[in-house]
This record gives sequence, structure tokens and C-alpha cells, in this order.
Amino acid sequence: MSSCPVKLFSSKQPAAKLPRRSFIANLAAASAFLPALAQSERKADPSIRLACQTNAWPFPSGLSGLLPVLKTIKSLGFQGYETSFRNLEASYSDAPRVRAILEETGLTCAGVHIAAPSRYLPETSIPPMDFLRKTAAGASALGAESLILSGRGIREINGKLDQDALKGKIAAKLEIAQYCQDKGLKLVYHNHADDFIQDGAEIDALLSASKPGTVGVWFCVHNSRRAGVDVVKYFSSHHESISGIHLTNILDESPHGHRFDSEALQAEIEKVNWKGWLVIEEERTRERPEWPQTPVVKKSRQHVRQVFGL
Repeated sequence: MSSCPVKLFSSKQPAAKLPRRSFIANLAAASAFLPALAQSERKADPSIRLACQTNAWPFPSGLSGLLPVLKTIKSLGFQGYETSFRNLEASYSDAPRVRAILEETGLTCAGVHIAAPSRYLPETSIPPMDFLRKTAAGASALGAESLILSGRGIREINGKLDQDALKGKIAAKLEIAQYCQDKGLKLVYHNHADDFIQDGAEIDALLSASKPGTVGVWFCVHNSRRAGVDVVKYFSSHHESISGIHLTNILDESPHGHRFDSEALQAEIEKVNWKGWLVIEEERTRERPEWPQTPVVKKSRQHVRQVFGL
């Protein structure tokens, strides 16, 4: 900030001669201004990086549609991006050249996201292993840091998770997690509301069965709230396993929505000294009158700058 609008002393009048009443009034005004100044100049934590999910913009799947979006994301001050496997799968066979093009954007690929309900197998609730391996290998070759996996939630039987189905899903995720590790990636699981029931019992079972550091959580604030989970409380107890926080629809401006308490989450992040990716996502809903220009991404970006200092 170039200058402070409050002057404690006049340049033409020595401090000792300033009337007591004027001095007190100016001091009070300065005190009121300083908290706002501190907030506007919040220091960014270099251990936390900010990314944007590309699906906020409508564009044809593939590299030609992706690159203009990455240019926009870079112009908004993001450090990285998350994108669907559909935008990169045609580039696996030409990975060195395409990777160079992607790196020229100045952005880091935080992760390639697999969300493909039509491919989910009944026995594992995630896509088949050959598809997962192909995507992981391609994502690694293109410079991604993580393979972000979504799946179908395990159903409940008599108020408890179906244990047979849970075992099958966890076994498949551990297999692809090991493959990702061999390829220099980390497998992170992106929670939806249906696999975050019972306060995230399914995710807890996965983490308990995993070797330390091999599996992370891509913690979606929006989906967690939909599942009735206390977001800040969950983050506090699971932060060591959380690789990224998906700030989906944090400025919920729908008629029946309400904003997420970002300040409470930020306080907890500082408390535990968390390190990872913060990811802005704005779901493409036709209820929003601004579609498809999506200026809400810019609003969310400004909100994150103010609250998180990024």
C-alpha cells in the first residue's frame, strides 16, 4: 500500500505542539485503520499453493480447449491447475512435446482428475485398473503431481458400511496407489457426499489400510458439508493426510446457499502449519445468470487472497 490516509503529526507542526484533543483523535483513527492494513497485507505462506479446477469454464475437451483456459488461470494469479483426464488423454502418446507446452504456461499441474461414473465397476466402485494405470502413466509423463480419483460411495447395510464392498474398493485403491508411487505420482482421493457418510468412515478405513504417505485426501469442502460433516473439525483431525483442499463453491451465491466460513478454516490451517494445495472450483450450474462467463471464479480468487493471503 503506497500511503496511509491517517496522519499522526502534521509536517508543519512539531508533535509536542499538537493539541492533545487532535492527537488523541488521530491516534484513535490510526488504531482503527491498522487492522484493515494488516489484513490487506497478509503474508502468503509459501508452503501452501493455489490452483484452479479448469471445469469452471465451458470448453471442448482436449489440449486445444485447455490451453486458453490455462492462460486465463495464470492471468488470475494461480500457481497451478487441476483438470480432467479427458483434456490430456489424447496427449499421452506425445507426452514430451505436450509437457513442454504445458510447462510454458508457468503453471504446475496439481493433479489429473478421474471422475467417470460410467466406468465405475460394481465390485470396486472405481474405474478398471487398466484405465487407471494408463491415466496415471500419462499424467506422470505430462508432469502432474497427483492422480486425483473419484468413485462411488459404499452403501450402508443396517446402518453400517457394506464391509465386503469396502474391502474391494480399498484393495483396488491401494493397488493403483502403489502404481502411482512407482510413476512418481501420489494418489489422492476426492470425496463426494456419498462416500463421506458417517463422518468419512470410508476414507478413514482407506487411510488406515494405507502405508504412510502413499494415499492422500483431496478434501472437498462443498461435498463434506453436503454430507453433514463439520469441515473444520474434520480438517483438524485429518490434516496430515490431506494433500489438497477443494474450495468448491465457497462463495455460494445460490438462492438457498450460504458461504463457507473460510476464516475458521484458515485459522486451523495456521494452527497446524498445514502444507498443500488450495483449489478453487466453481461448479458449472445453469442456475447462475453469469454462465458461461463465470466471473464468480474471479470473486473466489479475490476472497482467497483476502482470507488466505494467496
